[in-house]
This record gives sequence, structure tokens and C-alpha cells, in this order.
Amino acid sequence: MQSLKDTSISPIKSVPGLFLSDRFAARSVSLLKSYNIGYVLSVVRPDDLPNFSASDPSEADAFASEVVTKHIDINDDPTEDILCHLRDACDFIDGGLFSQSAGGDSSKQVGVLVHCTQGISRSASIVIAYLMRTFSLKYSSALSMAWECRPLVCPNAGFERQLRIWEFCEYDVYVRERESTLSPGSAPKEKTAYKVWKAERDDLLSRGEEATNKARFLSMASMAAEFGKRRLKTNKNINNKEGEETTESEEEKQRRKSWERVENMEKDWNRKLIAGDVLSETQSKHI
Repeated sequence: MQSLKDTSISPIKSVPGLFLSDRFAARSVSLLKSYNIGYVLSVVRPDDLPNFSASDPSEADAFASEVVTKHIDINDDPTEDILCHLRDACDFIDGGLFSQSAGGDSSKQVGVLVHCTQGISRSASIVIAYLMRTFSLKYSSALSMAWECRPLVCPNAGFERQLRIWEFCEYDVYVRERESTLSPGSAPKEKTAYKVWKAERDDLLSRGEEATNKARFLSMASMAAEFGKRRLKTNKNINNKEGEETTESEEEKQRRKSWERVENMEKDWNRKLIAGDVLSETQSKHI
């Protein structure tokens, strides 16, 4: 599993100051300081939260007292609800990127690090969602941008589907209402696409452990297949340096087919939502 290890911090080129990493890079004070990171968003279970480390313990303590942190407690599980966290996560990233650097040096960009355990699925999904909202992008386009910065990026199948819903809901799964119309303590109103996804997820969970584990297995198999395809492409590039122009053309063709597949899935999902097919299918299961 060596190919899944990458303890470096990956800058997101299209957003100066935004970074993606695993939990090991996220605990290195010297590494975080080298990128001027002042905000850390941890998308992990509590046991995997990073303890900041430095050669001088007092330096680690000082950094911990200065850095702004946010924790989203979820598993890398296709049945986890990541949609309910995306708006707050994106707002947190914006807050960090537009904040002023320590010491009042406005010329120095404050860094925001998003990490999970391996920097592959959970944190990558947050970054992709942020790119989608910031630049009004489709899932496939934002995924491509993230891949260019960190080739390990690969949201699990459940997160991938939720990110397409994020796009369909115009980057907010809650209905924006005036504060004056909200009752004290009332929950925000959910958009239809989000409610449909939750109903489908709850239906899957209600079918028992065997059905749920099958969905998890399929998600893991999909991720493994994706890594296998990328490894094969890398090996072909290495073994065919002399035919670089031909290889590049084939790479572009395969990438285009991949994006077309994802976009067709997006269009099919959107078509069903608009026609009410998905909602009807979900409701019929509960009759």
C-alpha cells in the first residue's frame, strides 16, 4: 500500500493558501509553519485528531494555542452524511483564507489545511465541495482540479454521489430563509434532493448489516479500481517515454471518457430529480 502514503502537504493551486494532507503531515508544527497555516480543519474520528508535535514541546503548545481548528467527526463510509457539513466547512475555509496573518502582516496569506487520515476521501471531498462552490463548478471539473494537486484524491462512492447533489442544490442543501421567519431553535429547511438522498440512505441502513456492508464493499472496490487504473497509466507513461506524443493523446482520450461517464451520471441523477422519479422510487419502498 505504499502508493497510498503521502505525508506531504498538497497546495491547491487554484486557491492560494488552501492545502490538503493526511493526519501525519497535519501534526508537524514545522511543516505547518512553513506554509503559514493558521487554520486546520480535521475531517476524522476523534481518535485520529492530530497532536501537534515539535522538537521543542513549548513550541507545539504555543502553536496549538494560536491555530484555529475545526473538527468534523465522520468515518470514510459511503453511508455517512457529508452534505450536512459542507456549508459550515466551506465557510470555515473562507474565514481562514480571508483572515489576517498573525502579527498583522496583511501581505502574507494565511494558510488553511484540510486533512483526514490519508488525505484521499474525506478531506478531499471537502476541498472539492469548496472548489465547486467557489468557482460554480461541476463535480467532475472540481475533481480534476483536485487531482492535479494531489493524485491520491478519490472520494468514496457515497461522497461522490453527495457531491453531485451538492452541485444540483447549487452548493447549499438547506433553503435560505430570512432570520425573521425562523422560529427560535427551529432546524433549517432541507432541499428536496437532500431529503431524497437521506431517505435512500435510511432505506439502505434499514435493510440490515448485510446490505450496508455490500454497499461499503462496492465503494472500496471502486476506489481500488480507480487506483489500479492510475497506477497502470503511470507505468505506461514510464515505459513509453519515446512515444510521448502518442501516449499523451491516448491519456487525453481516456480522461475525456472518464469525465463523460461522470457527467452522464450527473445528468441522469438531475433528470430523475427534476422528473420526481427518484423521490417516487424512494417513497414506494416505504409504502
